[in-house]
Amino acid sequence: MSEVPVATQTAMTIIDGPERRGSEQRWRVRLADGRSALLGRLLPELADDPAIRRRYVRDLDRLADVSDCGIAPLVERGPLPDPRDPHSPPPWRLRLDPPGTTLAAWLRSRAPAPIDEVAGLGATLADRLAELHDRGVILRDLAPRGFVIGDDGELWLTDVGLTRVDILSTRTAASLLVESSPYASPEQLTRTLVDPRSDLFGLGVILYRALTGVLPFGDGPALLRDDQTAAPPSSLRREVPAALDEIVGRCLKIDPEARPATAREVAAVLRGEAPAAASMERATCQACGESLRLGQRLCLSCGSEAVLFEHTDVDDENERWALELTRASEDADFGKRLRRVLGALSVGELPAMNLVIGDARMYSKAELARRHRLPLRLFDDLSKETAEELRARLKDEKLVARVIRKPMTVGRRQRRIALSVIALVSVIAATFLFFVEPIAGAIIASLGLIALLVTALSTRKKKTPPAPLLRLRPAPVALPASDPLVTRLAGLLQAKPSADVREQVAELALLIQRLVDHRASVVGERAELDRITEPVVPLVDLIETQTRALIEIDRELADLDEGAMVRSLGTSEARGEAESGRAPILAGLDRLRALEDQRARALHRLLSAGDLLRRTADLGLAVHDPEAAHERQVALALRALGAGESGDSGAT
Repeated sequence: MSEVPVATQTAMTIIDGPERRGSEQRWRVRLADGRSALLGRLLPELADDPAIRRRYVRDLDRLADVSDCGIAPLVERGPLPDPRDPHSPPPWRLRLDPPGTTLAAWLRSRAPAPIDEVAGLGATLADRLAELHDRGVILRDLAPRGFVIGDDGELWLTDVGLTRVDILSTRTAASLLVESSPYASPEQLTRTLVDPRSDLFGLGVILYRALTGVLPFGDGPALLRDDQTAAPPSSLRREVPAALDEIVGRCLKIDPEARPATAREVAAVLRGEAPAAASMERATCQACGESLRLGQRLCLSCGSEAVLFEHTDVDDENERWALELTRASEDADFGKRLRRVLGALSVGELPAMNLVIGDARMYSKAELARRHRLPLRLFDDLSKETAEELRARLKDEKLVARVIRKPMTVGRRQRRIALSVIALVSVIAATFLFFVEPIAGAIIASLGLIALLVTALSTRKKKTPPAPLLRLRPAPVALPASDPLVTRLAGLLQAKPSADVREQVAELALLIQRLVDHRASVVGERAELDRITEPVVPLVDLIETQTRALIEIDRELADLDEGAMVRSLGTSEARGEAESGRAPILAGLDRLRALEDQRARALHRLLSAGDLLRRTADLGLAVHDPEAAHERQVALALRALGAGESGDSGAT
C-alpha cells in the first residue's frame, strides 16, 4: 500500500491513486473503521500560486458551511495551522464516500429510465440545488459523477463546488475548453461571474440523458455545439409528457435569461405543482431599439411608449401617405442599419432585403426576380405626420427615404372608370336629345365630353400601386405605465443594473402591469383578487432591496480586476518583493470572492422573489368576474341578433 501523502490525524489506507481530476490529486482510501473516503489535494504547481490556494481553501470553507445541504461530510482538512500559508504544503481535504451508487453509474445502467422515476430524482436534485442557491453557493460542475444516490434513497453531493479554482489556474483557455464537461453551461467559458441558472443547464442535461439515454448536444462542451436548440425529449421518446418536454428544453437554453428562474420552479414542475411554460417572446422599442417583452407598453430603458408609429385609420385616401426607400449601398453596414431600424418598426420576421443597386442591366433576370428595385415601398397607409417621423428615424441611421402621397387604390380607380361610363352615357343621351332640344342637347353633350376627357386624363398614367414590403407593429395591449409599483421598478433601472438584473426587473414590471389591468376589469371580484394579490407589495419591496444590493455589489466588483491582481502577484513574486507588499493584493482577492458569494445570494433572492410574484400573478389572473362575463355574452348575443336583422333587411 502507498504511503499517505499528507500529514493527517485520521488513520487510513490508500486503495487507489493518485488520479488528477480538475485542480486536485485524488486518492481512494479506507478509514480504520472500514468506511470508504476520498483524499483530495490541490495540485502542487497550483498551490504555489497564493491566489489559487486561497480560492481553494475558501471553497472548502464554504462547502463545510453548507454540510447540512446534502454535502458529503468532511472528516479532516489541512495542513494546520493555516492552509492559506503559501510556505506550507498544498492544502487538502478528506471526505467520506456516502454508500450508494453514483448518478453517473445510475445513468449508464438505467437511462432511459421510467419517466416518473426521472421526475422524482430530478425534483430531489432541484431541491438540493435550491438549498445551496439559498446559501449563495453555485456549483458550476454539475456532472453526474459528483452525486451519489444513497442506499436509503438520499441524494448526496460529493466533489462539487471547486470549478472556480480551475478557471483561476495557469492552464490555457484551450485546455479548459477541451476539459469542459457537456454538463457545464456555455456561459462558464465566456463569463467570470455566473448566476444560479448556470446550474440549471447542467440539471437539464442530466434530465435529458435520464429520459433519452443520450446527451442533448453530444460529448463536447456546450459552447461548441452546432445546434443551439436540442431536439425535444419527446422526439426521441414519444411518451415524454409536454410539461417535462418544456421544462427540460428551457433548462437547456443557451441564454440564461430563457431558463427557469430558480431550481424550485423546476422542482415544482417536475412534481406537477406548476405549469412548465413561460413566455419569453420579445419585441423592440421603436424609440430606442432596446429589447422588451411583448405586451410591455413602457420601455424600461428609455421610458418611452414601446410603439410610436401606427397605420392611419382615416377614410380619406388623399390623407394616406407612404414611405419609400430611395437610396441603397452595397456595404455591409448599410444592410445592418436597415435591418436594425426596420426590425424595430415592423411586425413579424423581416424578409430578405436584397436590393437592386446601381444599373439593373448588371443583374441577370433570375437575380432581378429575387431583388427589390428602388424606390422600395416600405410602409403605406400612414398619416403624413407619421410618415415624416419615420423618414426622420431612417435619416438618423443615414438611410435615405421619401414621403409620398399614397397612389389611388384600385377601388377608387374603378369608381373613376364608373364615372367615365356615366359621362359616356350622358353624351349618348344628349345626342338623342339634340334632335328634340338642340340647345339643351348640345350643353349636356359638351359637359359629358368634358367629364369623359378629364376622367380619361386622370387615369391614363395611373399604375397599380406597389404593395408595401412591411407592416408597422401594432400597439400591444397593456395597462398604462403610470402604476406606482411599475414606476418603482422602472426607477430601479435608471441606475443601470447589469443585464441579468435588468431582464428580471423588466419581466416583473410587466407582470404587475397585467395584474393591475386585470383588476380594473373584474369589478365584482376585486375583494377576492386583492386578497390573493396582497403579497405583491412586500414582494416588490424585496425585489427593490435585492436589486439595489446587486447594483452596489456590481459597482464594487467593477473596481476589482481579478486578472490584474493575479498578474500583480506573479510580478511581485518574480521580482522577489517582500510578502508584506502582496498583502493588499491578497486582501483584494478575498474581497472579490466575498462579493461573488454575496452577489450569488442576492441574485438568488431576486429570482426567488420573482418566482413568487409569478405564482401570485397566475393566481390573480385566474380570478374572473362572472357578472362581467355574463355581460359580455349578452353583448355578443345582441350583436349577433343585430347583424342578423341587418342581413335580413339587406336581402329584402
